[in-house]
Amino acid sequence: MNVYASHPRPGESSLPGAIRDLDTVCREAGLLLAVSPSVDDPKARVELGTVNEETVVQLTGLLRTGMKRAYETVDGLRRALAAHDLETPGLGLIHREIVLGDLTVPTSERLAQLLGAPPQESRSALDLDDWPEAEKVVARLHEAFRSATGITFLDLLFHPECLRCGKTPVISTGPIPLKAARRLLRALEYGGSR
Repeated sequence: MNVYASHPRPGESSLPGAIRDLDTVCREAGLLLAVSPSVDDPKARVELGTVNEETVVQLTGLLRTGMKRAYETVDGLRRALAAHDLETPGLGLIHREIVLGDLTVPTSERLAQLLGAPPQESRSALDLDDWPEAEKVVARLHEAFRSATGITFLDLLFHPECLRCGKTPVISTGPIPLKAARRLLRALEYGGSR
């Protein structure tokens, strides 16, 4: 049986309860971890003791099992974006959030349209990479993403062409919560906003 720590009172540390919970869960899962307060900073840090190979493998498996839904969302997004011929080489999972990575401006425009933004007047990909046009794409993607998922990108930023290194202009999308990523996946699979 799992015993969950009660919330600490103001000024009280929740670490002792968290240590008890983690120790209990580790024992229940068969993980051989010596959970204890840190010698260096007992009020803010925890020691897990020396971990053997079997425990590392078990812990990795348990974490992956707990993150199964996140992994499935990333795989689903990868398939859905590829089905729409959208290249997202930076797509991944970081800190339990989905990251689409850096998208080219034409890819960002196409994604905005797939999420319900009206088509723009015909423009070449070269025109889209110009600063004013790319900023319009940022705004369109921002609004289309909000309509499709109910949230906004946390960090949506245009990076113009670098004259020194010659890199292609991109729009960085930043991390999105898993719930919003699942809504994005549904919008890509079924079209438009939520």
